[in-house]
Amino acid sequence: MPSFMKKLGGCVVRMPLTEPNVERYLEEHPGFLQKYVVTHLSETDVKELYEHWYQAHGRKSSTEKERKRSRTEDERRTSNTKVEPMDTKPSVLDSKHFTRKTSKEEAMDVMPSIETKQKLAQRMYRKTISREGAPILKPYRRSFSDDLINIRSLLPTNLQLPGEPGDEPSARRRSREEWRQLNEPDLMMELVRDIAQDLDLVSLCFKILLNVGILTNGDRCSLFLIFGSGDQRFLVSKLFDVTEDSKLKDMYAHKPIRIPYGKGIVGYVAETGKTVNIADAYQDERFNQAIDIQTGYRTKSILCMPVKNHQGEVVGVAQVINKKDEEGPFTATDEKIFEKYLVFCGIGITNALLFQSSVIMYKRSDSLVLLAHYIFEEQRDMKTLLRRVLKKGLEMFSSSGCRILLLDMPDNSPEGHIIEPTIFPPINQDKFAVCYEVWTGDDIRNKDSGDEYEFNKIINPQDTLALYIAQSTNKTINTVPNEPFEGFSNGITAELMGMDREIKNILAMPIMTENRKVLGVVEIVNKKGEERFDRNDESLFEAFTLFCGLGIYNVINFERLLKANNAQKVVLEILSYHASASQDEVAKIERVEIPTAKQLKILNYEFADMTLSNDETILATLRMFIDLDLINKFQIDNKNLIRWSITVRKNYRDVMYHNWRHGFNVAQMMFAMLTSGEMNKMFSDIEVFALLVGSLCHDIDHRGTTNQFQSLSNSPLANLYSTSFMEYHHFNHFLTISQVEGNNIFKTLDKEDYCKFIELTKATILATDLAVYFRHKTQFQKLVDEESPDWVETSNRNLLRSMMITGCDLSAITKPWEVQRLVAEKIASEFFNQGDLERDIFGQAPAYMMDRSKRDELPKMQVNFIDGICMALYESLEKVNPLFRPLLEGCLANRRNWSNLYERRTSYAEISSANISLSSINTTRVGDLGAIQNQQEEESHESVEG
Repeated sequence: MPSFMKKLGGCVVRMPLTEPNVERYLEEHPGFLQKYVVTHLSETDVKELYEHWYQAHGRKSSTEKERKRSRTEDERRTSNTKVEPMDTKPSVLDSKHFTRKTSKEEAMDVMPSIETKQKLAQRMYRKTISREGAPILKPYRRSFSDDLINIRSLLPTNLQLPGEPGDEPSARRRSREEWRQLNEPDLMMELVRDIAQDLDLVSLCFKILLNVGILTNGDRCSLFLIFGSGDQRFLVSKLFDVTEDSKLKDMYAHKPIRIPYGKGIVGYVAETGKTVNIADAYQDERFNQAIDIQTGYRTKSILCMPVKNHQGEVVGVAQVINKKDEEGPFTATDEKIFEKYLVFCGIGITNALLFQSSVIMYKRSDSLVLLAHYIFEEQRDMKTLLRRVLKKGLEMFSSSGCRILLLDMPDNSPEGHIIEPTIFPPINQDKFAVCYEVWTGDDIRNKDSGDEYEFNKIINPQDTLALYIAQSTNKTINTVPNEPFEGFSNGITAELMGMDREIKNILAMPIMTENRKVLGVVEIVNKKGEERFDRNDESLFEAFTLFCGLGIYNVINFERLLKANNAQKVVLEILSYHASASQDEVAKIERVEIPTAKQLKILNYEFADMTLSNDETILATLRMFIDLDLINKFQIDNKNLIRWSITVRKNYRDVMYHNWRHGFNVAQMMFAMLTSGEMNKMFSDIEVFALLVGSLCHDIDHRGTTNQFQSLSNSPLANLYSTSFMEYHHFNHFLTISQVEGNNIFKTLDKEDYCKFIELTKATILATDLAVYFRHKTQFQKLVDEESPDWVETSNRNLLRSMMITGCDLSAITKPWEVQRLVAEKIASEFFNQGDLERDIFGQAPAYMMDRSKRDELPKMQVNFIDGICMALYESLEKVNPLFRPLLEGCLANRRNWSNLYERRTSYAEISSANISLSSINTTRVGDLGAIQNQQEEESHESVEG
């Protein structure tokens, strides 16, 4: 016998391939059968399987909407069952018209199998659940029919949904005589079941009225539903004058009748919630005889009763007119059974209204998602955006006209003024600059064109209603022509709105900016098939206007950003012209023979730039590239290198300290470390290249203020970068000038080398932020204290390069005293200038080292600076390379000098004078390192923490 393998209790056993075992396996693995059906069966096979399933369960073909149990199958099943007689129950209806059913078998004919229905609903719902347990939602829908397909997949199949083709109730219903043969409980249950599974409001109301006619033996029935809230409530005839001969298909063409709340018999019942039973309608003053005159039908008796929901609120009014067969007025028995049935009708109507609301919300969400797609997809052109938005507005509100009027936003900035894109332009609320409108249907002027839509752009439109909304109100205006409202005692007309088309109704609302300023007005005109727009339209219109505002706001800002970008390009072109090297400047340098490094003294750690002119600093820069063999290794064009070097010099600002001379001095110290310190043997060519370029450009375009000042002043740089504002700006500015034609000294690098070079240069420049130094200080000290640090390892090399550039950036503290004194004075002046700005502009006390009132404490500041930052740095660098010892010695010597000045309480004015020399402060010679260290230890207790 065939068999299959199955896991039981942790063991795999062989199971015989019998029908019970297979069924058990399929029950334990439901996904297997589903997967098999999907992958192996054709569409025809599935249809046949579907039909067999319904036949096996006593159902009709699955193509029919209402699936009843087969009566033949029921009779076959019940014929062998003994049925006990059922006690006769008297009917509450007139015995003249109704007879009794006495058999349980007959009662079963009209009762659904609840258990089977529940199982079917669960089974159909499980078909819509994914393996993960989440409902399977179909892709994004754009039509109401597709929406219903999506919703249908989550509901039992026996529900009647709006928009789905259903059977005519009269085609599958019994005659009134057949209904009357049922006793009261069976009749009531059957009529309740008849409406329980219908969510189509028209079909549901039609069934309700047919059933009301059966229960009361009424001739004509009508149903009115209440809409609106508060003082705005009104009644609308969902169906009117339904008879037993009426057809469902005709009901969908019914034109609703609007009845004021509290007026007439129906309005009275809706307002009071009381039943009205009138024997002679013409004797009641509330009865409107005009309808009889219009229809030619004679109304005699009326039974009117409220329809309530589960909370006891009146949601509608049901009305029955004239007992059939001239029976006379409606009786108390009619009222009793009518009231009892309307309880179930109220539940059904409430459910249908809720479902209708959910479908409306689904469609609304779908439309808004598509609208958002339009808005965020098209932000470059106002006309293109509004064309799409307006067409979508026509579809969302079923209207034939949609207009958007934008207020005038004059550009009062002077010619050539740079636009600030973050500041929204001023808005003139006295006139509109432009109106975009789209029309469709009967409102298209040239119907012979064959176009579905007519799109117009009107310059300086004259619309009194829109101007009124923009100037004086933020409310939504929902009105019809000649209807008075605030500001318009005679209502609105097409002339007032500047239109040459007939206006039937209008919905208008302002477009607001984020700061609640009116940007424009949206108008939806002429709702199709309706007298006016309803509350649902108003609610959706508010969201529609909000999305319009977002789209328009984005386009305006995008256009301003483009203008600002173009203005920036012009400014950059101007700056590039004036800040780049001219041909004459390049030719001048080319004609000069470049001195040797020894002649320029750039190999020495004690180098001072004061003896070099600006042109000589360019020559010294070229010598650095030559002696490091970078020109040959990277095939740098000589003219490009000269032009790039001059451009870098020009792009340093003329601030007190962080100017071109500082950048050049840092590069010279890096060059000395690489050559005299022999560090070029440790690094690769690309690393040496990046270290030299990064040193030259590390403070390019420095503003003479710190990162803290950028943050405090909320400068554009602080808003552009999240940290290390100035360092990131230096790096990006270096990239900008290096990409200018004729300045690209990196064009011979292949892609891999270029990317690596840029990353290394970026790391070099960012490392000059002292915050980076403090983060890595301890790690670097631990590394150099190791017996044999691994400088091949990438992270260690990165750390070493970072510390080297910091040592070069602070190297002024290692220079001979005369140089150090002058540099300290320049740094202090720059800091004091920043402190003055902080005090004058922001009204706050500056930091200690930037407070001009503390300028006489400069020696103390310098000692603290050396002890807190410099000493540990140069001690660590000296451990890396003993050839860096002169840097540590110079740092120690200058500490002694500043300490002596601090002890003597030397003023800032005295320090600034030229009288302070090595001999006047009796300092120790630079070479006597041991003596300096001994004195430092003795005075350490006097050092003040920075």
